[in-house]
Amino acid sequence: MKQDNADIFVPRVSPKPGLLPAPEKLNAFLDGMKKEGYLVTLVNGIGKVREMLIDIDVFEQRRKLEPGLQDLRERMVFGVLRHSRFINEELLTAAAQFQYQLKALIECDFESPAEFIASAEKTMKKLKRHKIDDMVRMGRLTEMVEERRNILVGLDARWAALTGELRDIVDFVRVNLLRIETLCHKSIVVLVEIGLEKKKENDLIEEIREQFLQELKSATGVRQLTDGDLEKAKEICDRLAKKLSEMIRDDQYSLSWIYEVVHDRAKGIVAELDGLLDDLARMKAEERRESLLLYQKIGQVLISLIVDFPAGLRPGKIDLGATRNAHLMEKRRDMIDHLLDQAGLERRERSDRRARQERRKAKDPNYSGPERRINTERRTRAGRRVG
Repeated sequence: MKQDNADIFVPRVSPKPGLLPAPEKLNAFLDGMKKEGYLVTLVNGIGKVREMLIDIDVFEQRRKLEPGLQDLRERMVFGVLRHSRFINEELLTAAAQFQYQLKALIECDFESPAEFIASAEKTMKKLKRHKIDDMVRMGRLTEMVEERRNILVGLDARWAALTGELRDIVDFVRVNLLRIETLCHKSIVVLVEIGLEKKKENDLIEEIREQFLQELKSATGVRQLTDGDLEKAKEICDRLAKKLSEMIRDDQYSLSWIYEVVHDRAKGIVAELDGLLDDLARMKAEERRESLLLYQKIGQVLISLIVDFPAGLRPGKIDLGATRNAHLMEKRRDMIDHLLDQAGLERRERSDRRARQERRKAKDPNYSGPERRINTERRTRAGRRVG
């Protein structure tokens, strides 16, 4: 089945391939800037994110080999990060390339040629055309002025190429953050739907009941089960079912919250970029100094996207209501895997609840399915986004 993150942060294709630095040149640039005391936070942040990417891959391999040993908090956080692609190598490369091109833009010196031209033209106005020495000097100055004007033409072209590349990098990051935002919103809706229909939850609860009864029969051996045995078994099964249902509900809420953290972070960065891009669009061609300041601010936003990592997306050993019952933990892991798998499917590949025959219709007197929860029963928190 096709995953819904297939188009998020695919490698960027630059409109100006000649401006792209080779990977080794980009790494050398970052190392050199760090040694000079610049971009230290970016370089360190890139290193930490790459370590987390390695941790995610290692965890995924270990999870497949030893599913019973996985930490559920790591499973949720890494699962959401892996699905949403909120951290990835393409984003790190884009942020580094932006700083590389920004440094080249800063080095575009328009002032020196312009000042020379103004000074030379002022000097030529004072020269006398009837004096041979002044005429020779005027000829040399005219050639030098023409050279400076050609330099300015080249600088104009380089400025346009560099700003075009910078804008393409920003658009690349912005568009992919919008895709992440949409993906997270969709995933939250999917998790809510799964919580409402409870099909997988009911299946797991039924498996728990069957496993417990089988173990009970094996334990009693040839002795026939009494009504008391069955009643006690039912009470235990009900307690296990209730415990599993509570854990599943908590896990659905936790996963939704993690997706919400990614959603809100992506949305916030896009809002910052949009504001700066709007200011940039209002700049006139000759307002290079002001435009440069805006590009520098955009670069800081990209750095913050990597460096200021939300605490809610950092894995940690947190008590998620663990239990010593191996069967419950096994079913709980199965449910978390199911939630992440379903959240990652393309929307059109999920069955449409509206097409189900048992779906409740408004004011249907013959409906006999489960009632919808009322507002007081919903697990919400103050200020939480709805819809």
